[in-house]
Amino acid sequence: MNSRLTTFLPYAGALPFLCGAIFTVLNINELPLFGSTQTALLSYGLLIVSFMAGVHWGQYLSGARPSVNLLISSNVVALLAWFGFLVLPAILFCILLIALFATLYIIDLQLHTNSQYLNTRRNVTALVCLSLTVAAFA
Repeated sequence: MNSRLTTFLPYAGALPFLCGAIFTVLNINELPLFGSTQTALLSYGLLIVSFMAGVHWGQYLSGARPSVNLLISSNVVALLAWFGFLVLPAILFCILLIALFATLYIIDLQLHTNSQYLNTRRNVTALVCLSLTVAAFA
């Protein structure tokens, strides 16, 4: 069960990115309850990239010691995302999110030997980055 959940949840978490890209392509700019499609997508990206960076804190506290300092990298990623959300135009923030998600994946490559988890992370990261690319340039 745990293995299925660790596969299901990342894909479920990618769904708002995919929907945001589809809504952007379809020129659906406002969503009931959520407001601006762009704001919903970008704020969700901020949330998820910060969550993923925070996971690295837990891994450091559990004894993981990759070549990158997880305490520093996780803070840099989260702060860059927050600052970018506040000051960058949407297209540049999408590009920043893509770079941050890719960075987090590269760090995860050093942390995990579980090929199933890494396969899921690779696929979900690719889906998220593709969705952000579509949303940025649609």
